[in-house]
Amino acid sequence: MSISNVVASYNELSKLDLRVLRVIEVLHRNYEYVPVRRIVKYMNLSEEVINKSISKMNKLKLLVRRGPDNVRLTFPAYDILSIHTMVKRGVIDAIAPTPLGVGKESDVYAAESSSGDKYALKFHRIGRVSFRNTRKYRVWIGERRHITWLYEAKISAHMEYMALTEAYRAKVPVPKPRAITRHLVAMEYINGIELFKIRLSNPESVLEQIISAIEDLLRINIIHGDLNEYNILVNPSSEKITIIDWPQWMYANVKGSKTILMRDLNIILRYFKSNYGLNISIDAVMGRLAPLIPSSELPPEKVYSRLIKRITSLVS
Repeated sequence: MSISNVVASYNELSKLDLRVLRVIEVLHRNYEYVPVRRIVKYMNLSEEVINKSISKMNKLKLLVRRGPDNVRLTFPAYDILSIHTMVKRGVIDAIAPTPLGVGKESDVYAAESSSGDKYALKFHRIGRVSFRNTRKYRVWIGERRHITWLYEAKISAHMEYMALTEAYRAKVPVPKPRAITRHLVAMEYINGIELFKIRLSNPESVLEQIISAIEDLLRINIIHGDLNEYNILVNPSSEKITIIDWPQWMYANVKGSKTILMRDLNIILRYFKSNYGLNISIDAVMGRLAPLIPSSELPPEKVYSRLIKRITSLVS
């Protein structure tokens, strides 16, 4: 469903409908498909009133039924709950109908607040690719086997927001994080073009910016984990960079992180060699980074145990 259709559906909902969606979201903690009787009991309203609201939202494709008496949220319903929260907070007032980007795991739209501030809204959508393939890159999920797509998208969004917050505080060139709710991250709108789409006038300077950003990230024990020419924006006039797309970040002292760091570097160095003839060896860059790379690597479960508890307490 396009964001225009999501917004149109949102405008058709009453306060009661929104409350029903929120109650179903809460009850998803215990049910994949929520029994209607539980919604009735929770809201202390008649079954007739609840069923009328559910039928309406089923037609709008905000709910999926299993039999006549069990329902679950869809991603458009989750979008609506997230948009509603951002509107109430005063973060957004309008959303552009055309996406800034559509990927395997997210959709990004431009939005404005009532005061005219411009933001990028990133909706995390983990379920577009196979559960197995996304989970192998998400060591922070741990051994949870029964996570719904909505819940995993929610965790992914909170993890990205956390990385953006830490990186922004460290003055790494990333979009300024503005707000988060559920699977939706609002961040600063960046006037930039993906690295692969622009012909640089000073590629040496841009490459140095990227390596300096990697250094600054290592100082706060972070590796991007998916650094490439698609996740780096370049301002067309100043050629200043901004690094985006952070769901696959990891701590630099986690087992296997050095391999991921070298993969990121290899991708970037190959790009600048093939497109600009810059022949910089990865050994030279790794030598520069060596003092910042943790000398020992810890098991993921040891490093992430506290973080997982923190995140799940935020998103439960």
